[in-house]
Amino acid sequence: MKSVSLGGLLALTMIITNLTACGSSGNSGRAAEPAESSENIQLGERSYLLGLPANFDKNKEHKLLLVFHGSGGSSGGMRSSARFEQLSSDYIVAYPKSLEVEWNEGCDCNIAHRKGADDLGFIQQVIEDVGKRYALQEGEIYAAGFSQGALFAQNVACNLGDQVKAIATVGAPMSKQLAQSCPMQTPVSVMMVHGTADNVLSYYGSDHANFGLLSSQEAVARLAELNGSLPNPLLKSSEQNIGLIHYTNGAQKVQLHSIIGGGHSWRFSNFDTSNQILTFFAGLDAPELPEHSQLVEVQGQKFHVRSMGEQNTGPAILLLPGFNYNYFNDSAWYSLLQPYLAQTYRVHSIDRLGNGFSDMSEEVNLTRFAEDINSILNEINEKHVLLVAFSSASITASQFYQHRSDDVQLAGMLWIDPDIAGPHSLSLYKGYPADWYLANLDALLPILAEGKWTARTWNKLVVEREEIAALIPEAVAHLMDWNFLDVVSQQRMLVGPQQTRAREIAFYANDLDAYAALALPSSVPVSVIDSDFEEKDIQNNPDNAEMLRLWQQEGTAWSKQVTEFSSGQYISLEQTDHMVMFQKPEAIKQAIDWLVAQGK
Repeated sequence: MKSVSLGGLLALTMIITNLTACGSSGNSGRAAEPAESSENIQLGERSYLLGLPANFDKNKEHKLLLVFHGSGGSSGGMRSSARFEQLSSDYIVAYPKSLEVEWNEGCDCNIAHRKGADDLGFIQQVIEDVGKRYALQEGEIYAAGFSQGALFAQNVACNLGDQVKAIATVGAPMSKQLAQSCPMQTPVSVMMVHGTADNVLSYYGSDHANFGLLSSQEAVARLAELNGSLPNPLLKSSEQNIGLIHYTNGAQKVQLHSIIGGGHSWRFSNFDTSNQILTFFAGLDAPELPEHSQLVEVQGQKFHVRSMGEQNTGPAILLLPGFNYNYFNDSAWYSLLQPYLAQTYRVHSIDRLGNGFSDMSEEVNLTRFAEDINSILNEINEKHVLLVAFSSASITASQFYQHRSDDVQLAGMLWIDPDIAGPHSLSLYKGYPADWYLANLDALLPILAEGKWTARTWNKLVVEREEIAALIPEAVAHLMDWNFLDVVSQQRMLVGPQQTRAREIAFYANDLDAYAALALPSSVPVSVIDSDFEEKDIQNNPDNAEMLRLWQQEGTAWSKQVTEFSSGQYISLEQTDHMVMFQKPEAIKQAIDWLVAQGK
């Protein structure tokens, strides 16, 4: 697992100094007063401070949040800094006190370790004791810690993951010893918050024979690896000088909030730590979305919509992804084209259910997606649109043309290497692999659920990325959003999207039949970009050259028929890859410009 960089935001400074200062919260201003409802509870020689929210209802089931102080700190001091029970009525909050000056946090290197402090056992006792006193929600136990208490929270995640759902750490990276010994048998969501100017537990890590620290970027990558996360993190930065590195395994999240210039503190002027932690815990089931992305809910299901250039007027450009040669199809295909077009147009890309960050569904097909588009447009308040459909998305575009809402004005459509509704082409599309997936779908779905095709999928993604990189013209390379491509395309490795892809291929023949039965569009101009990508297949498959050549010829004739019937443009591109969106974005924009001009 590689660590990642936030580029010029971060400067390598500071080294580890006085570890005994870890108990200080480093806060400026007055700490909030503790809530009135609190109790110091003894468990043998140990104790914890219990905080209850205002208007506490003893008959309600609550979540449990454990909060660990730093080295030399106290339960009361930690409570004054965090004040979780004052911010949410959902949690009972326990602030345990360490037995020694510091926690036995898993480095096997400190006083607590040498004296044999069973801090993990103590935390289990606290959980059990609170559970005897109050009704707790099953599976809703969380932990947070500051400084050396943050390192201990990581130890809790590593060893008590079957009990703790998520943790948050503030003011600490990760010890090198725990990074190597952490078993993490049960994945746990992790939120890290760390100031880049921390001069106590350095953001940049440290080398020490007894107590070495990873950098925080290395730590979040290691925790992600232990959780079995997807390889590429989502990177974001805010105007408040906060960088985000976010990993996911499709269920658990692991993320680092880098507070640029922040010191060794729980609170920061530009980051409300306690509220942000509660927000993280509450949103574990929701995906972390890239910039410009949103989830649009339609009839109880959420669709990933990425919107750019919203300041621009005129018709909105709607980008619909379709199959490439691996039958992958999501908004990753528009990682270059969308920012390129957004310089002039308002542009939305939409992922079908089961693709990108959209919800999973067993009902997935290209035809159904046309109905979804009508509802999505209504939710995002777009009534004047121009559709750009790549490959098999021409099926959806045709269905949308026939069944669009009366209040939607369709300015035109641009089809890029569309599926060809001619007899020879249809027979090819319905052949292998579509016929194989249809025959074997029931047996294949459980195999995919076991992850047996995940490595195979990753290998395809690696090759695709290299191919895409070779296609992008130097003149527009600065607009390419590689992080968006990586984080969207890697979703294909998850079980749900793998099964969606299998279903879409299996149901492809039905979509094609519905497509072929439709009349050609006539009331709006349809332009077609027709690349000669088939030439590569013809050269590489001499045994099937005649069949492929016929497919190419039928495609040219059918595409010309579509454009003539609708008064659109037929645009032939020579020596062009199927992924025209990366290789010839300027040709796509010129075709869109022409279509928009027809409506003026």
